[in-house]
Amino acid sequence: MAQITLGDTDPMAPVKKVIRTAPGIAVQTFNSEIKNLGFTKLVKRDDGVYENVTATGDEKRYMKHGDKDSLPHIHKKIRD
Repeated sequence: MAQITLGDTDPMAPVKKVIRTAPGIAVQTFNSEIKNLGFTKLVKRDDGVYENVTATGDEKRYMKHGDKDSLPHIHKKIRD
């Protein structure tokens, strides 16, 4: 409880809540949509192993720690 004096405010005055920031809105995005937008989504599957659920073309499905050949082809997805 805030220990603030009421001053001249009527204790029975209605209270109005003011939202000072915009509410966050979460929208489900499917892997296919992420893939079509050119993004890469990695999902952790094991210690040091990530699944590239948006793999395209010759990208490997699993990225393993220390294996440079398993990295996603980011340079092919980035455009000016």
